[in-house]
Amino acid sequence: MADNENKTKVEAQKPEGAPEEESSEELLSLDSLDSILEKEDPEFAKSLQTIGPDDPSNPIVIEESDLEYKLADEVKYWERQDGWRKKLVKFLPFIPRISYFIRLQHMALRLSWRKFKEQAIQFLKNLGPNLKQGIGNLIAGLKSWIGNLVTTIKGFSVVQKIGLAFLVVATGVGGVVLYKIATNKLIPAHEELFLPTLEEWADKKEIYQADQVEPFYDSTRVAQNIFSTQRIFANVRKSSQSGPNPMAALEFFVEGTDADVVVEIKDREPEVKDLFLRTVEEFTYDQLSSAEGKQMLCERLRKEINKILTKGKVRRIFFKTAVIKP
Repeated sequence: MADNENKTKVEAQKPEGAPEEESSEELLSLDSLDSILEKEDPEFAKSLQTIGPDDPSNPIVIEESDLEYKLADEVKYWERQDGWRKKLVKFLPFIPRISYFIRLQHMALRLSWRKFKEQAIQFLKNLGPNLKQGIGNLIAGLKSWIGNLVTTIKGFSVVQKIGLAFLVVATGVGGVVLYKIATNKLIPAHEELFLPTLEEWADKKEIYQADQVEPFYDSTRVAQNIFSTQRIFANVRKSSQSGPNPMAALEFFVEGTDADVVVEIKDREPEVKDLFLRTVEEFTYDQLSSAEGKQMLCERLRKEINKILTKGKVRRIFFKTAVIKP
């Protein structure tokens, strides 16, 4: 360096309370700065030596527009091509626009991929230290919270400390009770309201075969609760095999599950007769002429009469007499 060597100013720290006019400045030469860099970081100082001076006659000027790839550049690229590419762009002049769009998308994808790759690498590199630091911060925060809590509790009065202890015990007992309720240990599971079978209460259980049992209602030892209806005359619906005014004269046996059913039907005989009459009128001559139709009529009468009974049920209905006029 010559006598006119450059100087670099490094402002010294101003001590607290010192007046503004008493602040000092320390002057360091570039040689002193280079020696300090060589001593502190030799590799960085060596890399600085490889940087040469700028050429003032040929300054480097980089404009932002020079860094952009434009549509005109793509058009020039296609114009410089030979062979089939030149012929293709001649017949399809919009090819450079498509190629330009594809190139931009490709560049954007490459940049996005590089950015994602670098971020992923940095994330994986810093995962361990960040995790360690996060756990440390969590533990430190927990310790600080516990310390503040202990300090706060120490400041409580005796009554407040007793109340806090009671609250903690009550919370623990409540948690245990809720756990036992959830696991059906405190309150048993829902039990059936009705007893579906006496098997659990019986002293002995036996299984019988179908040929070893006797029907309850059809047994000769059980009273037959059967009621004979009056004969009813009804106009039935005409069908393909009947005349214009088919009629039916019918009598039925009604069997109830107990004697109360027979008594109720006898007391309400006009109502039951009208119900039977209206039900028969809904059937056709062809239906009442067949065995299946008669069985269907009996089943229909049984369902309809059970709807109006208040005591017991009708077990079955069967014909006593049946006269069908076409």
